[in-house]
Parts: sequence; structure tokens; C-alpha cells
Amino acid sequence: MIASLPTLRDLGTIAGATLAGYIVLIALAHLLRQNRAIKFGWTYHAFALFSGLLVGLHLSTWRDGAAVPVLQHLTAAVLVFSAFPLVTVLNRLIWNRTGPKAPGKEVPRVLTDTTGLLILSLAVVVALQFIYDVEVPGLLAGSGVVAIIVGLAMQDLLGNLIAGIGLHFDKSFTTGDWLQIEGTHAKVIELSWRTTRLITNDDVMIDVPNSNIVKAAILNFEKPTRKHAVKPLIGLHYDIPPAQAQKVLQAAAASVPGVCQDPVPVVYLKEFADSAIIYEINVWIEDHGLMDPVMSDVRVHCWYAAKRAGFDIPYPQMTLHQAQPSKPDVTVATTASAALRSHPVFKVLSETQIADLLAVGETLLFASTEPIVTQGETGASMFLVVRGHVEVVISRDHQRLTVATLNAGDCFGEMSLLTGEPRNATVVAQGEVTVVEITKDDFLPLARANPDLLAKLSEILAQRQLANEKLASGAAPATGIEAARGTILKRLRVFFQLGT
Repeated sequence: MIASLPTLRDLGTIAGATLAGYIVLIALAHLLRQNRAIKFGWTYHAFALFSGLLVGLHLSTWRDGAAVPVLQHLTAAVLVFSAFPLVTVLNRLIWNRTGPKAPGKEVPRVLTDTTGLLILSLAVVVALQFIYDVEVPGLLAGSGVVAIIVGLAMQDLLGNLIAGIGLHFDKSFTTGDWLQIEGTHAKVIELSWRTTRLITNDDVMIDVPNSNIVKAAILNFEKPTRKHAVKPLIGLHYDIPPAQAQKVLQAAAASVPGVCQDPVPVVYLKEFADSAIIYEINVWIEDHGLMDPVMSDVRVHCWYAAKRAGFDIPYPQMTLHQAQPSKPDVTVATTASAALRSHPVFKVLSETQIADLLAVGETLLFASTEPIVTQGETGASMFLVVRGHVEVVISRDHQRLTVATLNAGDCFGEMSLLTGEPRNATVVAQGEVTVVEITKDDFLPLARANPDLLAKLSEILAQRQLANEKLASGAAPATGIEAARGTILKRLRVFFQLGT
């Protein structure tokens, strides 16, 4: 028997209803997108098209004839495809109430995927049970072997799904947290129904099944707070007293940018190793993504600080090595000599006196961003910059102001050398910097051997003091040059313990 075909009138009815239904549903989707920020995918277009076609079949007379099987299949299709927009609406209402663009309110994918899987499965079961009259429980019971095979195949998927839901509600970590999983440091970028997606410090993405994560020991560097410790190691010679080593390493670590000042770095004696005493430097950071550069800078600053302190970092072998104080090379000596000759205070020194002074001065290396002197601290030395450049920073009203940049050939700290005054600024190395330090003990033999030297220095310092007072007040100083010179000379002689 040949199935009857629809009439032209039926075809017109079906086509008109299909187009009208499609337009109405698409308009509804457009309103939801504008007012509720709900976006539908291509499945919604299929749902709208099938819905309009279903309405057209019901309005035509062809539905009572050959269209019965078509009507049955179309109803099932509408039911299944309706699950997709329903999932979109539910996810918007349940998991993302504030809208997809709200900061910090991203949709938890593990929950949206679970919602979609459950609703789609329910739609398929309803279609089989009520449209095709398939007894689903009987189908599953009668297909025991198939059910076992499918169950075994889905065992890992279900395990990952359940683990993903557990991880979300457990809140052991969230998107954006830095974790350590089986020795790998990585940042969580997405938690899905099957895997947790992470990215390492090397910008390498890894996917870890959720069922593996719930079994692994995880370190979360964001909880209970973002501030946590990292622990670089350094080995120093056995002859160095541990208390001195800890003090130098602690100060070096505290000067590294990115290291928290509260709590302050802590240095522990970690181990008596074969060739060195191993120290563990505990520094606190807030951004675990900066772990590698911060630990590198801590090691760099500790190396420079250890060298300046005369500490030996031994090779991993048995050696006989005696540390020698560093001496200025030709370039260093030339630059330092020129700096002293051009200095308005020390230009009174002869070439021999300058050479004698530089012969006992110590050449020091500083890493970039290391403070050479700190504002307010006591000091009895001056520095000659022979390589690199430094910034002079003053702290005032809780603000740090850069007031000068000094280059090779410049000096700073001469008042602390001559009078012991506290440092009036912080001087920070910009790049690797080489300086020659001249201390009070270096200058003392020169002052004792040349009794008239302090008198010459006091006259120059007095002239500078009176000039500064006149510049600050705009009037002539009340104190004369002789009185000022006498006062300063007395301070110099007391400071260098040469009597009054």
C-alpha cells in the first residue's frame, strides 16, 4: 500500500507553522540574551526548527495518515533537543546568577556539565519510555551483558565525574590556585567534569584526571593565605661561625624585591654536609608564580653578600683554599683615585696620601637592587663608585623619593667617614655595582701621620656648612668661619680620638 502524500494545503500549513514557530522561538532567545545574558548555541536553532515543524504537522490533516511515524520521530527529536536550552537556562539560574561577566563569578564547569548530562539522559529515557513505548528498566535488565560492558567502559568516566563534583564542593582548591601535585608546581585554570587543567611555570598545560587528584597529596600555596615560605639553600665554609653566617644571609635575603618583610626572612642551619654547612633561607612570598625568580634573586644576593663578608662558598670537593682580601685592579684604582682628587673635601690630599688610602680600601660587589647603605643607620665609612651606578633614595612622610643617580667616579658617605653621622639617605645598586669602601680605621693612620690634615678638612667642611646655611636662610650665617672651623675640627679630633 502506497502511503498518502500531503496535499498542497497541508504543505502550506506545515511550512507556515514551521516558519512562524521558528521566528517566535528565535525572538524569545534574543530577548533572553539581551535581558538575562543567556546565550544559546546551534542546538537551539534545531530545537526551534523541529518545534515549528511539529506544530505544523499537528495543524495539518496529514497527521492522521502516513505522517504518524514522522510525528512520533519528530516529537522525540523535539524532546531531546529541548534538553539543551533547558540546561542553558538552569545553569544560568543556578550556577551563574550574577551573569557570566561578573568578576570572580565564573560558571563551575564540573557542575554545568553534570547538569547537562543528567537532563539530556532524562530526556532520552522519557523519549524511549513514553514515545517509543520501550520499557527502559526491562531493556537494561534484558541486556545484562551490554550493561556490564557499558558499565566497565564508563567506570573511569563516572569516577572522574564524582571526583570532580567532590572537589568543587570540598573547596580544597579553586581556579587560580597554585598547587604542587606529585612534585609539579602548576596553576589551576579549569576544573571540568573529567579533568583538572593546570599550567606550569614553563607555560606547559597538563590535564590530570579528577580521580587521580583526589588520591594524591596536594600542596595548595593559596590557603589558608597567599603568603607562604620558599626555602632556597646555600652552603658556606665550616670555618664561618653560624651566627655570623645567618646574620649576613638574612640581611641579603631581606633586600630581595618580592620578599615579604613581615614575617622577616629566617635562616636555619640545615645540614653539616661533606664540603659545607648547608643553610636553609626561609623567605615569604605572596605570588607563587614568582617563586623561581625570587629564589634566584635570593641566591644572587646571598652570593654577593657572602663575598663581601669574606665568606667562602666551597667547591663540592676537598680543597685547601685561603680567602684573600680583594684588592682594587688598575681600573678600580684609577677611578677611585680620580674620584678622591676631584672631591671638594678630599682634594687637599696629596697623590701619596690618596694612594695610601686606596691601598687599604676594600673593593666590594653589590647585586642589583641591593642597598649599600640605609637611611638612619650608623656608619663610619665612605664609598667610591668605580663601576655601575646607584640611586640615592630618601624616605620622607612614608614615601620613597629618588633624589640622585651616582655613576662611576662619584662618592657618597664622606660625612659619616669623618664625623660618624648617621646615613641621611639610602643608596641602592642599579645593576651590578663595584665600590671601594674607605672606613674610619683606614683613614685613622693617615690622620695621625699628618696632624695638619684634619685642620685642612675642617676648614673645607666649615665653608660648606656656612654656604648651606646661607642658601637655606637667605641671610649671612651668625657664626663666623673661624668659629665654625673650630667646632668642626673639635668634632673631627674627638671622632678620630686624637684629643682636643
